[in-house]
Amino acid sequence: MDESIGDFDEYVNSYSGELEKALGGLGGESSYFARRKVKVLAESLVGQLPSVICDYGSGIGALIPHLHEYFPNAQIIATDISQLSLEHLQKKYPYVQIGSPDMLVSQSCDLVVMSCVIHHIPVDSRMDVLRRANSALSYGGSLCIFEHNPINPITRRIVSNCIFDEGVKLITKKSLRTLIKRVGGFSRVNSGYFLFFPPALKNLVFLEALVSWLPLGGQHFTRFTKICD
Repeated sequence: MDESIGDFDEYVNSYSGELEKALGGLGGESSYFARRKVKVLAESLVGQLPSVICDYGSGIGALIPHLHEYFPNAQIIATDISQLSLEHLQKKYPYVQIGSPDMLVSQSCDLVVMSCVIHHIPVDSRMDVLRRANSALSYGGSLCIFEHNPINPITRRIVSNCIFDEGVKLITKKSLRTLIKRVGGFSRVNSGYFLFFPPALKNLVFLEALVSWLPLGGQHFTRFTKICD
């Protein structure tokens, strides 16, 4: 069973409100950020249509409606160690299959998404979680990881103000790549930074593709492909 920093059962009914409170003056609803992640993901997968997607560490399902929008024909599996979160998710999105991470069948998915999950896992347990994600992927499948960018001071402030991020340890894009190399079985396809602009400036989002190399975005994104060892 995976470990996690923080008890998300406690925030099932208040998750979105607490997140928007932490965002403070940046404005906008938390759904804006979830949709931006899935758009980045879809652009990375251009020309590829995954048939089975696992939202690993799904929480209450912030990504789910956007995954369904961009990949309408895909089967979506949501896994989390918070059973209350999964129950909340399935009531809202009954088309999703739910379960604990332990229920994932080997090589059953061709896309695993981990959205701001790694920093909630104790450092000593991260390799085990990533090995489980590797096991769930078919060869040639993608592991897509989104994480907060600790280099960005605004991101650090938001995390410090977020009640369910207490005690977490953020990970840089470089450190994530090093961790994945230690796990083995993956090759990096592409990566970059995004969320340079708050919702109030969303009309400027098209510029992010030009500066995705710049380590100042609010979050970073990396896509890995499962390969034969």
